[in-house]
This record gives sequence, structure tokens and C-alpha cells, in this order.
Amino acid sequence: MGVSYKLGVDAAIVLKYGGADQAVIKGLNRMGLPGLLREVIKLNEFRVDFAVEVTGEGSHGRFTFGGNLVTGDTKGQDQLKQYLKDNTKFTDCRWYLDLNDFIAPDLANDPDNAGFQVSKVEPGEAQKNGTFPLSGEMVTNGLYCYFVAHQTDDATPTMAFVTGTPATITDSGSGFVTSGFKAGQTLIVEGSTSNDGQYLIANVAAGTITLATGETLASEPAVDGTALHGGKL
Repeated sequence: MGVSYKLGVDAAIVLKYGGADQAVIKGLNRMGLPGLLREVIKLNEFRVDFAVEVTGEGSHGRFTFGGNLVTGDTKGQDQLKQYLKDNTKFTDCRWYLDLNDFIAPDLANDPDNAGFQVSKVEPGEAQKNGTFPLSGEMVTNGLYCYFVAHQTDDATPTMAFVTGTPATITDSGSGFVTSGFKAGQTLIVEGSTSNDGQYLIANVAAGTITLATGETLASEPAVDGTALHGGKL
């Protein structure tokens, strides 16, 4: 049985994804992904020698990053500092684990809270023959997803968006299952004419993705470059 270990060689943080100022942050060579944590509560009791521990409130960990200070990286490192100074919450950021898979805010399940904020950008001390280091962190305001299922149409599109109750996305090439899409995932649509956004998937068959009740689509064929990304926490 095969495994899918992740090598960090192609990892990257992309700010303002999809916009004119999109940028890969320069100089980074370390990225730490957030964990899932629960507070540990110790229950002490008189005349009981060993305390009992239980888990309580949960929280998401923080993204951490580090590398080399790069002066003049206005779209990357300078933008991080600007986000911190302005206390900006942003959703157009992707943490790429490799050239395909990435982490992004889950706007379908948590539209009011999902997003990131920069909590630290910190240069460090350089030795005589070394570069100045950089480290920092981002907090996760709400839910986020690991997007690991992907499908992109080319010059001969096979996908189409269908209005209905429920709304569906079809694929004449029947590639959705083999691409990794599953029920319960959050779905990103990008590059379409009218349906870019995030949606919740109710069911997946080889040729049809059925969206959750309440999700709506405009009927249209996909165009060259239309991409679907599916993931969950």
C-alpha cells in the first residue's frame, strides 16, 4: 500500500492569492502547520493521591514560518508587516505543502470567522558571515481546510455547472472520484465564468458532485482553466 509523505522542498506561503498583487513570500525555508489542541484540566481532590486529568476547550494552533530577511520584498515580507500593523484579517492566503496541495480558510463551513491574522514578524541577529533571519506566526481565526483533491479542465473542458435542487457539477470524463473528491469536503471553484467560490459537497460520484442543500450554481459549461479543489480539516 502506497503512502503520501510530504516533502517540504516546494512549500510556500502565497499572499493575496488570485489578485494582481499575488506574491510568494521570499526568503522562507521553514513552515510550521497548526495543530489541534485541547486544554488539559487537572481535577484534584482531598485524600486522593493521583489527580485525574480530562480535556476541555479546544483550539487551533498557529502557523509558524522562518527564513532569511529579504529587503525590498514589498509584496511578501513587507505585506506581512503591514498586515500585523493594521491588525488585518485576510482570507486570500494559501499555505502550499507542495505544488498542488494547500491550506486555506474554510469559508463554506465558517464564513464569519475563517481567516488568518499575522501575530508576529520578527527579524533576528546575524553573525559576521550570515544573513539576518526572519521568523513569524499567523493565528487561525476559525476553520481551515487541507485541500488535497484537485481537477482542472483544459482546452477541451469536460466539466459543467448545473442549476438545480440540489445544484450539481458534472464531468463527462468521470474523474471526480479518482481525483479524490469526497462527501463532506469543502469545494473551491476557481477560473469559472460565474461560479467561483466555496461550497459544501453532499455526495460524489464519478461523473457528478452534488452540493449540499442551499448551495446554488449558475448553469454554464466549464472553460479552459476552471479548477476544483476539495478538502477538509
